Amino acid sequence: MVSDKKIALLGLDNAGKTSILTAMKKKFDIPKEVKGIKPTLKVERSNFQFLNHIIYLNDFGGQKRYVNEYLSHKTRYLSSIDLLFFVVDIQDKLRFKESYEFLNEILDYFQEIQCNAPVIILFHKSDPKLKNDPSILSNQKEYESLVRPWLEKRSIHFYNTTIYQINTIVHAFSKGIFYLYDQNTALQKLIDEYVEKMDNVMALLIFEQNGIELGSYFLDHITLSMKKKILTLYEISQRRILEENINTYEFSDRLDPFTKISGTIQSFNIEGVKFYILLILEEHDEEIVVNQFNYFENAHDEIQTILRAILLDEFEDELLNPND
Repeated sequence: MVSDKKIALLGLDNAGKTSILTAMKKKFDIPKEVKGIKPTLKVERSNFQFLNHIIYLNDFGGQKRYVNEYLSHKTRYLSSIDLLFFVVDIQDKLRFKESYEFLNEILDYFQEIQCNAPVIILFHKSDPKLKNDPSILSNQKEYESLVRPWLEKRSIHFYNTTIYQINTIVHAFSKGIFYLYDQNTALQKLIDEYVEKMDNVMALLIFEQNGIELGSYFLDHITLSMKKKILTLYEISQRRILEENINTYEFSDRLDPFTKISGTIQSFNIEGVKFYILLILEEHDEEIVVNQFNYFENAHDEIQTILRAILLDEFEDELLNPND
């Protein structure tokens, strides 16, 4: 059953909302695309299809006069929201009070109308060079302390994002989208069951064609830099599949000087939408890698059947355990 959802992207001006949307649309060559972006005027509306759902995205301009307009006419602008992304410029501590006052009014209104929409707070401009900067870490704790009174009242999640690491935006957006649906539970079960059936799995991830992560598994000891390398390998291999019009692509690489890996990506077409599954194995024995890749390739039709059942809201538990 198709259900429509309304997502709101809110925050003060210069927080980076429009650059986040541009980064999602222009996943490659991000820095060039965000230069010279003009502020959003009032509310910019768009929509896209996610799995078998229509998502309506409202990008709210953050200039003071518009913020006052939204808060003066809350019913017109803030009702019927299913998911809220609230963007905070984590580098601009001087505007934290103003930002939180805006957020607090929104949450008060949600409470008043009994709106249980999940809230995703994006600590944006968490750029790589500032990752361990004491002032940025302090800023994050300070903003979290402002929000703390709301944490017992509603679902609020925090994510660090930056346009210079597109995977941070994709990850936060993916998690937010999936707070709306139950399908992520079934997809994660699919991933976990295939990981249990295979050896030396370092990562197994499922993406839909817009780059939204539907589910993932990473080996416990994998570092953040390894995860970033794996996501980069996904983007490279996905482009190769599209450019060469193939369904499967295999590759070898290193995640660090001591960790050699083999990877394979498979594409699936379900109701006109492309999906991708990326498998990363640590190389210990070439024969084991070949056997695992063969098993994964032979499971293509089974995986597609299960994906179709999950994504079209026809999932039944026995599909994951056809031999039970």
